[in-house]
Amino acid sequence: MGTDSVGNMAKKELRAKMKEILSRMSKEEREFASHKACVSLIKSELFLSAGIVLSYMAAGMEADPFRISSAALTAFKMLAFPVCAKEGREMDFHFVHGAGDMDSFLSQFARNRYGILEPIPYPATKMSLPPVRAKNILVIVPGLAFSPRGGRLGHGAGYYDRYLSALKLKALEHDCALSLVGFCYDCQVSRSVPLEEHDIPMDYVLTPSALVACRQNML
Repeated sequence: MGTDSVGNMAKKELRAKMKEILSRMSKEEREFASHKACVSLIKSELFLSAGIVLSYMAAGMEADPFRISSAALTAFKMLAFPVCAKEGREMDFHFVHGAGDMDSFLSQFARNRYGILEPIPYPATKMSLPPVRAKNILVIVPGLAFSPRGGRLGHGAGYYDRYLSALKLKALEHDCALSLVGFCYDCQVSRSVPLEEHDIPMDYVLTPSALVACRQNML
């Protein structure tokens, strides 16, 4: 059996394990844990210094970064969410603006083929580098499992790995500071996560218990 096959099998097993663990969390537990983690990040210099925040709309049992998104708008930061291409497995981020109420805010979104809320894409809202303003970009990344060293296990489609790979190159080209934050519950932190060459590591892992700098765990 090849190395890729072994890695894929290990990922499949870990995905199944994490989904089973998440299914045991109540809605109230998930909401409390998400709130606690969001507050921790919002108070951090990592968030305070960011000019652009790339977030996501939680689906299913995912840790919910909505309070981070809301705080970004309140602080007049640029806020964007992912939009998956209707064909293929590519993804872009589109900016949204603040609104007076939740209904007005959500009117900027529609559900994609996976049932996930994403911004209605317009050419003028698509994020591109160099940015209009701000050099510090904070990316909140969902996942099924993360390791203290920054390993990430997604759902297997590869949307984030492809997008983040290209974004890192563009950020370097335009001298932008890019911070990738894996966002999850404490139970989703695994001692190790099977990694392949194309997998993009996180700079930080955010849980209700801590905001961990992954580089420190690699020393």
